[in-house]
Amino acid sequence: MSAALGVGMAAPAQADPLPQVTTVGTTLFSFGDAKFCAGAIDVALEAAPRRPGHVLAHVTPRGYLGGPCGNQVKLGWVGSAGPRTQDVWVGAGATPGETVTADLWVGLGPAKVMAASWPIKGTFAEWYLLVP
Repeated sequence: MSAALGVGMAAPAQADPLPQVTTVGTTLFSFGDAKFCAGAIDVALEAAPRRPGHVLAHVTPRGYLGGPCGNQVKLGWVGSAGPRTQDVWVGAGATPGETVTADLWVGLGPAKVMAASWPIKGTFAEWYLLVP
């Protein structure tokens, strides 16, 4: 009966707001791996629920002309935890592929995150954040 009333049930995890500004957008336009197929990759950032100083980077390939194809995406950041990088590989055909999520230990306070295909074959994206 207590479950029906909501007593003793944990609230779903919610991330703290992640104040952010991007200067050049959040989409990477790139040529894919060795096939010279053109594609787009979206990158979205959010604060990790109940994990202060962590940022989740959601990397989603939006599809490739001439695919299937893929890219290695290099995420780089600097925050109170110092400078770091992490690589993520995404792939897709002509339709969007699966989202890959990376947990970035950035640290609390002001930070900068950048993303680019690696080796560099297109545009980059960058964010200025205030990490909770």
